[in-house]
Amino acid sequence: MSTSILVTAKINPDLDGVACTYAYSHFLRMQGKNATGGVFGQMHAEAAYLVDRFGIDDIVHDPAAPFDSFILVDASDMAGMPVVIRPEAVMEVIDHREVHSADKLFPNAEIQIEQIGSAATLIVERYRSSQHPIDPHSAILLYGAIYSNTLNFQVSIATERDRIAADWLQSQTAIPAHLIDDMFAAKTRFASEHLQDALLDTKQVTIGKYKMGIAQLEILDLQQLVDVRINEILTELEHMKKEHRLDMVLLTAVDLGNGFNLFITSDSQMQAALSKVLHIDFENNTAKKTGVLLRKQLVPLLRSVMKN
Repeated sequence: MSTSILVTAKINPDLDGVACTYAYSHFLRMQGKNATGGVFGQMHAEAAYLVDRFGIDDIVHDPAAPFDSFILVDASDMAGMPVVIRPEAVMEVIDHREVHSADKLFPNAEIQIEQIGSAATLIVERYRSSQHPIDPHSAILLYGAIYSNTLNFQVSIATERDRIAADWLQSQTAIPAHLIDDMFAAKTRFASEHLQDALLDTKQVTIGKYKMGIAQLEILDLQQLVDVRINEILTELEHMKKEHRLDMVLLTAVDLGNGFNLFITSDSQMQAALSKVLHIDFENNTAKKTGVLLRKQLVPLLRSVMKN
C-alpha cells in the first residue's frame, strides 16, 4: 500500500492555505501519490466565498484517518497546526516568509520557504514546470490566493513571480471578470456582519518580555467601519487580551481600496513603539499610515524597538 500523505495548513486557514492544500494535493495525486488535502477548522471568509461560489465540494474537512507523512503548506512551524501533525513525519514544507526555524522543527522535511507574496505562487510554479494540467477549481483558488495575499499587488512583498503566476493561471482557465472585487466585497460584508469573528485572525508573538496579540483585518471602506464601531473593536481587543493573558494587543487594518493602514490599540506601550518605528501619531487610540503594511512586515519592526 502506498504511503498516505496529508497536505494541510494551519487550523482555520486563510485562502492561501486552503488554495495550496487543495491544489497541491491534486498535483500529487496526478503523480500517483496517495495524498489527501485536509482543511481543519473554519476557512477564512474569502476562501469560503470562492468555495461556495464555484461549488467546490471535494474539500476534505477535519480528516481523521491516520497518515504516514505530512506536507505543510503556507505554514512552517507547529503553532496553530492540527494535533495530528507529527513533526518527525513532515516530509515537505512550502511557505513564504523571511524568518523561520523549519529546518530545526522538521528535520526530515524538504523545505521550500521563499520571500514572495503568496505560497500559492510556489504551487503554481510546480504546475508550470510539470506536464500536469491544472484543474479549474485549483486555478481559481490559487488565483484568488495570490491577489488576497498581495492585497491586489499593493504590498511591497509582492514579486514579479507572483504576477507571472497569476497571469499564467488566467491563461489556463476562465477567470470571471471582477472576481477579485467580488471576493474583497464578500470579505468586507463578513467583517461588517461578524466583526468579532473577523478579529479572530490574531497572531500571538513574544517580543522581549512582552506577550502580544496582533489581529489583522483587510476590508473595503475601512475608515467607515472604524468610525462607527471603534468602541466595539477596542472592547473585543481588551477581551482578547484578558482571555489569552496578553500584555498588549493591536489591530492592524488595511483598506483594500484606498491603500492605507489603521492601527488600533489602547495600550500606551504599543502606541509608543508604533509611533517610533512608523512615525505615526495616535488620536483616540487610532493612527493612520499611508501605504500597506502587513502583520508579517510589522512584527520585525516592533522587535527592533521592543527588545527588552
